[in-house]
Amino acid sequence: MNYSALILAVGKDASKGKSYEKALAQFDKHTSVLEKTVSRFLEDGRCKQIVIVTNSTDMRRVVEQHDTGKILHVKGGSTRIESVLNGLTAVLEDVVLIHDGVRPWIRQEVVDRILDKMETEDACVAATEVRSPIITVNDGYMESSVKTKGYYSAQTPQAFKTSLAIKCYALAQQQGLKDKDDAAIISKLSDTRIAVVKGDARNVRFMPR
Repeated sequence: MNYSALILAVGKDASKGKSYEKALAQFDKHTSVLEKTVSRFLEDGRCKQIVIVTNSTDMRRVVEQHDTGKILHVKGGSTRIESVLNGLTAVLEDVVLIHDGVRPWIRQEVVDRILDKMETEDACVAATEVRSPIITVNDGYMESSVKTKGYYSAQTPQAFKTSLAIKCYALAQQQGLKDKDDAAIISKLSDTRIAVVKGDARNVRFMPR
């Protein structure tokens, strides 16, 4: 299944204003976090387009160094929802994978599971089981523990039929929603059931030192 990847590396509205800085941080001596993330999708022949959404003016280097004709830079908006919608309007494929630009450890098998599920579904997310104890806290003291059976932690990429994502994000923009999770927006604004596949515990956000 062919798809477009929409990679978010937006500024002030994401991750308390630090997502943009994280995305341009050095992953290693020669590569930024964003470049490492982009490379994961450049290696996948099914990915026909990569839309990078960012407010950065330093995208020329990223695009030129990895120019395969796939990469498109789209300006982000003042909110995450506006940024995603801006990116979605540039997507060419019928299926879009929305991915956090500061998750460079995405593995191919996770993408494979998502795409396999998208053969029969309109939306799919990767998620991992919550295994650590969860407690509620009030005024600095533990109140209770929460049974975690059936609880999962959602990751990106999250896949959607492009037309569905555009419709829901346009509604979210009109209604002024503040949700930060793509699947939550799709679930809230449509009757679409969100399929879930096994994620990867290593697929975490990059945290600069």
